[in-house]
Amino acid sequence: MRFAGAISILALGAGSTALGQSAGDRETRIDELQKQLDAIAAQLRELQGQPSGSTSELGARLDGAVRQSPSEALREPRRLNISAPGLEGLDITGYVRTRGEYWGNYDTGGGNGDSTAFGTEAALGFNARVSEKTSVYIEPQASFIWGDDTTHGLGGPSGTAGGFTNSDDVQIVQALMRVSDMYGSGFDMGVGRQKIELGAERMIGDDEWSLNRTTFDGFRFDRNLGDPGNLTFLAVRVEDVVHATAIMVPTIPGQDGRGDLFGLYYSSNKNDSTGQVDVYVLHLEDPNYGSGVPSDETRWTTYGARWNSPSFGGLCFEVEAATQFGEFNGLRTGNHDWGFDVWAMHAGASYKMPDNQLIDGFCVAYDYATGGSNSSVQHSFVQLYPSVHGWFGITDFFSWQNIEHWMVGASFNVGEGDLMLGYHWNRMAAADGGFFGYNQGGGASTAGDDLGREIDLVYSVDCSKATAVDFGIGYFFPGDGYQSAIGGSGTGDDNVTFGYLQFRTRF
Repeated sequence: MRFAGAISILALGAGSTALGQSAGDRETRIDELQKQLDAIAAQLRELQGQPSGSTSELGARLDGAVRQSPSEALREPRRLNISAPGLEGLDITGYVRTRGEYWGNYDTGGGNGDSTAFGTEAALGFNARVSEKTSVYIEPQASFIWGDDTTHGLGGPSGTAGGFTNSDDVQIVQALMRVSDMYGSGFDMGVGRQKIELGAERMIGDDEWSLNRTTFDGFRFDRNLGDPGNLTFLAVRVEDVVHATAIMVPTIPGQDGRGDLFGLYYSSNKNDSTGQVDVYVLHLEDPNYGSGVPSDETRWTTYGARWNSPSFGGLCFEVEAATQFGEFNGLRTGNHDWGFDVWAMHAGASYKMPDNQLIDGFCVAYDYATGGSNSSVQHSFVQLYPSVHGWFGITDFFSWQNIEHWMVGASFNVGEGDLMLGYHWNRMAAADGGFFGYNQGGGASTAGDDLGREIDLVYSVDCSKATAVDFGIGYFFPGDGYQSAIGGSGTGDDNVTFGYLQFRTRF
């Protein structure tokens, strides 16, 4: 009997303890659930800020300085609880990027020489939620060159024949209002100055390698179609000066230097069976005429499509092709007669090694873009406003225009980072069509179409969740066509060395 009573007392005591533990466990679980909800909310805010259509994996490993950088902050934005009429909260994000570059035997038009430059880009983004569906985003940016002089475009496209200068200005690179589900239509609107990145950014991107970004002023409408994907409409204006050797630049002092871009871009949701498909139509109205006569303005329409395959046991493919119709500087292309003589294509494959501690993967790629039958650019395929760094070699001598390009590469897990090795072979599709790039451009060649070969080595390390460092070196072997196109014997005959060290952080 005493034994039974003792058991009853122990059971009662255990029950009391269990009751107390149950109450404590509930509070603990509530706290854990709240933390999970906060984390999910942060992830949703991050996803809402990402552009539609992901950047292709192909070649990304070989362009660590740009393609591996995160498109948004890796940590939750800083939130200021500000009590103000019509303002529910303010998120602050930002980034700082500092890069030093060295050029050896770089030809500036007056002979070969060495040069070193340092540049910094810093920006803060302020996102204010003003109602349930409306927010305002403002991003001031400062970009400047240490020493204020460089010969390769690091400081932006404003400059003289011998190089480029930078005024160290602080500018507003984004200032827009975002409205979700506008009037219950399902369309999200962004209106104002904004960066736009579509697909693999071969036609439209924010040019993230340049310290001075490409930004667009106007309207962007996005419609999430659910399982089918996303539809984007554009009606924007852009200043033509993207980089020093771009062909979309005023050719007469004081001439109108802007273009009006209208576009439709569809991107399907990527899935394991069909991959991702993008289709786009982009129309450019540009008064950047060459003769000063308004009837010679550019009306240029680009039709294109892209397929990014699913993974077949680690093997992925990407194909993109585009054709163009219209008038360039008032001259009509052969495509007006449906001749399809202005076009470009990209094809490539990448393979990710399964569970290999040293070798991460391999990739190969081929690019082609038509060149003119003479030196007039209206006979060549024209990239509009892309982000092209690294696709044709990190020296940025060439772009997706009058080009035939082969690339093979491999990536390795070395220490705490990734080591990317790439080999590029560039040729002109037409020797008399010239070539264009960020850091160099040339006219017709009388010595063939060989532009040269390049070997690139890029090492990237994530120092923390928000900070990374990149080291890259490229060695360019000029071909006979390259030497002839930039001025003949005596200029550009030597091999070119390009190297950089870059630090980037986001918060």
